[in-house]
Formats: sequence, C-alpha cells, structure tokens
Amino acid sequence: MDRAYYGVNEVKSVKMIKKLITQCEEGDVLAEDIYGPYGIPLVIKNTEMNLYLINRLMRNGIYNLWVYAYDEEHSQAYQRFDKNYKKTILLVKGLINDLAVGKRLEFDQVLQATEQIVFSTKDNKLILQYLSDLRKTDEYTFTHCITTAFYSMLIGKWLNLGEDEIWKIIQAGLLHDIGKTQIPLEILNKKEKLTPEEFEIVKNHAILGYELVKEINEIDPDVKRAVLLHHERIDASGYPFQYGADRIGLYAKIVGVADVYDAMTSDRVYKKRATPFEAFEMFKQIGVSIFDTKILKVFLSNLAIYYTGTKIILNTGEIGEIVYIPPQDILNPVIRVASKIYDSSKDTVKVLSLI
Repeated sequence: MDRAYYGVNEVKSVKMIKKLITQCEEGDVLAEDIYGPYGIPLVIKNTEMNLYLINRLMRNGIYNLWVYAYDEEHSQAYQRFDKNYKKTILLVKGLINDLAVGKRLEFDQVLQATEQIVFSTKDNKLILQYLSDLRKTDEYTFTHCITTAFYSMLIGKWLNLGEDEIWKIIQAGLLHDIGKTQIPLEILNKKEKLTPEEFEIVKNHAILGYELVKEINEIDPDVKRAVLLHHERIDASGYPFQYGADRIGLYAKIVGVADVYDAMTSDRVYKKRATPFEAFEMFKQIGVSIFDTKILKVFLSNLAIYYTGTKIILNTGEIGEIVYIPPQDILNPVIRVASKIYDSSKDTVKVLSLI
C-alpha cells in the first residue's frame, strides 16, 4: 500500500508567498517563526494574523514575512473535512458496536478508519478548528477515539516521526479505549461520581482492550502496547501496572497526552468541557511530573498557537477574541474586546469558554 500522507484528493493546495508587513491582512497565516532582535520568539509559524499582531511586528522592526496562500476557500475545505470525519464516525461505530456484542475486531475496519484520518487534510489548523467545534456528548464514545487519534497524529508529526510510525500512532489512538466495550454501560454512562469499586472496573479497560487486540497479527506490537499502557505515567502513578517512564513506550506516552487533553476539553454526560487554557494549566502544573516532558512541550507549544483568532467569553461576561498567545507564556493570551486589549498576565480576566 502507498502510505503517502496526502492523496490526490487533499482538500487544500498550499504555497508560500512573501508579503510586506503593510500588505498583511487579518486571516493571513504565518509560514515562518518570527524572532525579535535578541532572538526572542515574537510570533510562531502557523499563527493567524490580526491587527494586534501586525502592529506588534511593525513595532519590532519586522517589515516583511512569509505567509501561506490557499488555492481553495477555507469553508469548502471545512465541509470536506466534516464529510470525511462523519465517514470515520460510521467506521468506528461499526467497529465498537461489533465488539460490544462479542464479535472479533476486524483489522480492515481499523485500517479504513486510519486511512480516513491520514488522507483527511494536511491543514493542521483546520483539524484543530473542527475538533474544537465538536460538542455532542451523545457521540463521545465514538468521537473520543477519533479525536484522540487526530491529536496523536499531530503529536507524531510535530515530533517529526516517519510515515509508518504516524499510521501506527493513529491506530493506537483509535484503539486505545476499545476495552470499554467490555465495561457495563451503566458504569460508563453514570452521571454521578464513580464509587471506588466502579472506578476499578473502568480501569480494567486497558487490559480488556489488550485482550481484544493481542492475537491480531496485523496490529503492530507497539500499537498493542499502547492500548495496554496508555494510562501509565512516567512517575509510576498510572495503571494497570504502575510502570515507570522506561517501560511505557513512545506510542503509549503520545496517546496518553492526547487522551487526557481530549477528555478534558470535551463535553461529557457528567461534566462540561474545560477550556484549552485550563487544560494547558493542568499540563503545566501537574502534567510535567506524569507525562513525557518532550512530548508535552512539543504538544503544548504547537497546539496553543492555533487558538489565535478564537472567539471567547470572558469571566467578565464580555465577548472577545484571542489576538496573541505568547510563545513563552501560553497560559495568558492577549484578548481584544471591541477597542480594548486585555493582557491576561496582568489584567484580572480569564477565558470562561470558547464560542
């Protein structure tokens, strides 16, 4: 099989063009990192430009830059991605429903879902915008598998892993929670806090998932290992075996980060989603001791920039837009509300929710 990243049906054709800073428009996307006079990063590649950033760069003596030029409209690409995503949902639904009634896992279904993800788009911003827009709690069982696979794929790309490894990481993301098909629905869908006994039952999903994949020869051993160990943590505080960093494996470490981020930022039957900035704060404060620091740094630094341009609601009740996320301080975005600019590192404002 030809495992090129993007087939002939890719949704966008992208090129780079050089622009004078005075010619830049809101919505232009940077194709390079921009540094200040002392080597301090000002704006990171893939950031969407706005008037605040254009003025900031001009004040720092930046007179021209490289931006992406897209040959198709973003809305058309978004619609195509939505269509492909819904196809993937149907594939994953079939796979999970089959497992729930005792049928054997069919690798062809896994491969088809992997292909849908690989060939969906090469536009990372579009992927992240779409994943951020997903809000249905009734589809969580299926969407969580897919979004975790997408986040895992992005981490793999940001780590500069090879094509074959990207394919396997996607499969690990798709399959990481399949053991939950063997957990009683009344526990999985419970709105109240689980009892200690119920939580122990849920924790068994890692081993149960491994049991479902271990005899399938087409699935790579490292993918099977990720299914088993994606809840292990580098400080040996995870489950099911309390393994330390040297025994977890790269794929499990990647899926572990992707799994937690998606779970935190998704609506659930028993909780509302956290904002990306609340998730960033958790990773910065707690995650550094339990997740692989290299993976975490690559994930957070690359992910944060895509929230520039996002419409948000502040704790003041105001509606605003994120106009800048400092590369060295991703917890404190700069926000524009009408003609006002808030710097959340100094002003007492907080992102309450995304719009």
